[in-house]
Amino acid sequence: MPVTLDIARKEVAELLKNNRFVQLNASWCPDCVYTQSVFRKYDVIDKVKFFEIGKYSRGTPDFENYYLAFQEAANKKNLPLIFVDGKFVATEHTFHDWENSKTLEQQFKNLGLL
Repeated sequence: MPVTLDIARKEVAELLKNNRFVQLNASWCPDCVYTQSVFRKYDVIDKVKFFEIGKYSRGTPDFENYYLAFQEAANKKNLPLIFVDGKFVATEHTFHDWENSKTLEQQFKNLGLL
């Protein structure tokens, strides 16, 4: 039975409530692979809960409803979406900005990742 939008919203809300660091992820998404590589570089990948939306086929109700639930939680359309303490904080663009400004390590400290 397909996941309804109401179910997806509840599951996403629970995921964000019960996990300090969450990333909406798809293994086929190069931007998701990039953010994971940054988490690995700083040895914090085990602190992040990844919701693998890529296991659902695009266009299916499961994919669309989970994706919409995450978009609503972040008020942003993107992959990846990164949350801390239930609040949207970053995309891969944010990570690039932090790297370019040489503040990524400090940002991770500020978020409690380091």
